[in-house]
Amino acid sequence: NPIRPGPDGFTAFYYKKFSPHLSKYLVKLYNGILEGRSVPPDFLRSDVILIPKEGKDPSFPHNNRPISLLNVDYKIFTKILANRLGALLPSIIHPDQVGFIPTRQAYENTRRNVVLIERARATGTPSLLLSLDAEKAFDRVGWPYLFHLLEHWGFPPGFCAAIRVLYNSPLTKIITTGASPESFPIGNGTRQGCPLSPMLFALALEPLLDKLRSSTAITGLQIGGEEFLVSAYANDLLLTITDPVHSVPHLLSLLRDFSDISGFKINIDKSRALPIGIPKPEVDRLRLLTGFHFSTSSL
Repeated sequence: NPIRPGPDGFTAFYYKKFSPHLSKYLVKLYNGILEGRSVPPDFLRSDVILIPKEGKDPSFPHNNRPISLLNVDYKIFTKILANRLGALLPSIIHPDQVGFIPTRQAYENTRRNVVLIERARATGTPSLLLSLDAEKAFDRVGWPYLFHLLEHWGFPPGFCAAIRVLYNSPLTKIITTGASPESFPIGNGTRQGCPLSPMLFALALEPLLDKLRSSTAITGLQIGGEEFLVSAYANDLLLTITDPVHSVPHLLSLLRDFSDISGFKINIDKSRALPIGIPKPEVDRLRLLTGFHFSTSSL
């Protein structure tokens, strides 16, 4: 929410209005975070408000959309980090991931996938298009995994220190009418409403996508000597798999292994499959193996 403030009550307008007086204090705070210093607990707090889904009974929790409200001074700092990280991401994240990566657009993958489908049909290559739904994707990122990943990739110590501080036992509470909510700790996931969150998720997912690209047991569609397997928009994954009877078991095994390490998990019930040129007995076998919903016309 761009207007409503976080738990401390200070709005973005307040920081703009009094920036000449506040800037030196914010610089001191932010430089301290980059050095790994702890911050006041209130800096990391958030409020969660519930927005009823249209036409649904709001008395049931699942009929509401939770919206997290972070403090503006927190978001100023993470926006600074996001701007710096955004300049690096195109050189770190493979081009087949277009979600939240500066200079990349979703239509690039959409256009490529249309070409791949036409190619598979024109050449008669038995293929399986898999649309994988990530279960609460941003909420499930494991922090130890994320910290290790940033250090393994050689991010500057100051950046790694800042992420550890920002994810050091943040508290949140759910705001409801007529109640006095208690705060509770958050233990995993990238934070909703944080400018840095989508980029951290893209980094967290990249090892899985890299493993898919390099796997010899999971094959994609070949065009002009180049293999096309993965298309990603943040947590929305579309895989173009050939030799699916052989490839899919290896894919499921890889997804399980990555889930154990990172917290990332596929929602089987919401994942979809579109077979192209695959004999019906093989389709039936794949349906039983995966539990995915199979369609004959679209995803």
